[in-house]
Amino acid sequence: MIKRIKENFSLIAFAGLIIIVLVVFSSASEQFMTLGNMLKAFKHLSITAISALGLTFVVAIGHNDMSFHYFSCFAAMTMSWLIGLGFPPVPSILIGLLPAVFFGWINGVAIGTFKLPDMIVTIGLGSAVYGLAYIYSGGSYIYKNFLQSGILELNNGKLGSLPVPVVFLILLYGVSWIVLHHSVHGRRFYAIGSNKTAALFSAIPVRKYIIAAFIICALLSSFTNMIQIAAQGKGYLKGGLMLLMPSWAAVFIGISIFKKPTVYGTFLGAFLISIMQNGFTMLSVPFYFMDFVIGIVLILSIIISGLDVTRIKPKSLLKKRSKV
Repeated sequence: MIKRIKENFSLIAFAGLIIIVLVVFSSASEQFMTLGNMLKAFKHLSITAISALGLTFVVAIGHNDMSFHYFSCFAAMTMSWLIGLGFPPVPSILIGLLPAVFFGWINGVAIGTFKLPDMIVTIGLGSAVYGLAYIYSGGSYIYKNFLQSGILELNNGKLGSLPVPVVFLILLYGVSWIVLHHSVHGRRFYAIGSNKTAALFSAIPVRKYIIAAFIICALLSSFTNMIQIAAQGKGYLKGGLMLLMPSWAAVFIGISIFKKPTVYGTFLGAFLISIMQNGFTMLSVPFYFMDFVIGIVLILSIIISGLDVTRIKPKSLLKKRSKV
């Protein structure tokens, strides 16, 4: 019994934390646990969860990415600019995602081929790309053609009773779960993250997988920001900046539960972040307090992910109790 508790300690602790959060916010607001608010929360969940999903692939190969939120700003502004020119929504989205693929490829080549430090490369390239995003509007909003173009359906549309962002959330997580946890490609991602040298000697094309991970991260974060832009009804340069902290927090919460980056762990982390953001919003808590809480959650999840409760021996616990 004690062995099972130790093996599942992180998951049990997470479940307890979720219960506490739900009880606290339910007590503070009667509307929190209503069906309408839960659907709204899951719609908002897609924003954090899809962006964090892309980051999961980068962390799985043992690297960091501090540029995906900057890339998302450029991609979303490209889409907004095309919408303003009169392009239909689908071509605007697809063309807007092309720069994300290109910038993700540059990250992957610089880090995987030329062995440059991932933090320096991603921060430098991301900052440069964010500066380039100003060329579309000089930093101002893009309103032209937004309301009549149909792009708002990317956020407001429904497939049956499910909002379109939730549909994308289910599809992307389903595909990623199969790829990362039930395919040879997933095993290769984890092998690279565990030991790149061993992966090379196992005939795994390490550089290709590193490039693929950074492209996936850039693509999903950019698509996430496009959903946000559709929700706002205007092209907004700085919308993607808010993706960085929640995405990293979601990934590390998942790592703290399962001791490695996983699709389901990232989803649980994003769920916790989104529920907290939804609750704070309903209570009219200032946004900067939400950032503070998310930052604390990120720090705690990093600390917990470094703990190994399986090393705690039952005998040592009994000795401590006997002393008391």
